Amino acid sequence: MSSNHSQRAYRHIRKKLLDGSVAPGSRLSYGTIGKEIGISATPVREAVGQLASEGFVELVPQLGAVVRELTRDEAIELYELREALESYAASRAADRIGDRQLSELQENLDQSHALTEEVRRSGKGKAGKAIAKKFHALDLSFHMTIIEASRNRRMLKVVGDSHILTRIFQADRHSFSLEILDATLTEHRAIDAAVRKGDGPAAREAMQRHIRNSLELTLDEADGDSSDRWWAE
Repeated sequence: MSSNHSQRAYRHIRKKLLDGSVAPGSRLSYGTIGKEIGISATPVREAVGQLASEGFVELVPQLGAVVRELTRDEAIELYELREALESYAASRAADRIGDRQLSELQENLDQSHALTEEVRRSGKGKAGKAIAKKFHALDLSFHMTIIEASRNRRMLKVVGDSHILTRIFQADRHSFSLEILDATLTEHRAIDAAVRKGDGPAAREAMQRHIRNSLELTLDEADGDSSDRWWAE
């Protein structure tokens, strides 16, 4: 992608994929996306081409760009990749993290705690869409801060891409119950504590446990979905 407009469109669509604004199987309208950010359809088409080459979008004849639908096996592979990379990153972060990143992790945990308590006070037992979206963004930010703290720039891109794909797989099927919010916050705190102590092995183990639990949760919820289209091999 050569133009600034194409790059803007690329970042805009990636963000939509990450926050779940576009569901698997949905069509991406070049014109609509262009209007959202004030550019023409041409640079949007270029951005979509890049996203297709990265595996996020499929270009379907006579239909256009469609957000990929991942299989169960692909989801498992993605989580295995995340476990390998992010566990290593957590162990490196324990040795390399700086004060700014430590502050970011603390602020992240504080905000996650506040959202969790808001859900607890509501008595509903589950986060609404607005809180779920905020909590998901905090979850992603926590993981990316750990990756950044490992000081491996290439890993940032690879892990960021894997988070997009797992988000696509989860889209509108990952519930944010109070139990899940509590568990996620507890696991994030364990990772943070190990990193702050400079305990690389403990940080690795905490991150590994967190990602394995996330995979189990994701598959349990997906298996309970009545739609068979997710499992078409």
